[in-house]
Amino acid sequence: MTKRVRIENANMSDTKVIVQVWEKNYPEGKPDSLVREIPLDYPCATAGDDVYLTSNRYLVVKVA
Repeated sequence: MTKRVRIENANMSDTKVIVQVWEKNYPEGKPDSLVREIPLDYPCATAGDDVYLTSNRYLVVKVA
């Protein structure tokens, strides 16, 4: 199952946000792979329609 999500930098300050898209690697014991990083550098910036979750994919949202 694929689940699209919307992530927005809704803060009106100069704070920047980074969205990381990670893919779980199998077999176990291998480190997960960073697929891409999406900078949200300004207020109202959103991650695109290609940001989605699956059983093997997860997102990390952090302050830059």
